[in-house]
Amino acid sequence: RVVTRKNLAIGVWGEKEAPDVSDQALDALIRRLRDRLTEFAPNHTLIVTVRGHGLKLDNPIT
Repeated sequence: RVVTRKNLAIGVWGEKEAPDVSDQALDALIRRLRDRLTEFAPNHTLIVTVRGHGLKLDNPIT
């Protein structure tokens, strides 16, 4: 399932704070999360960018 950047911001910061979150802050969060997930699956990209739509979790273990 693809999650929009807006919905991701709302999920992390809440509806009240999400509109004030900068693109740079959201990008930094995604980068840190990708870095941490790489420790568990170094040969797989778990967070995938779907251009024009958002992000999705690509879990190889389903």
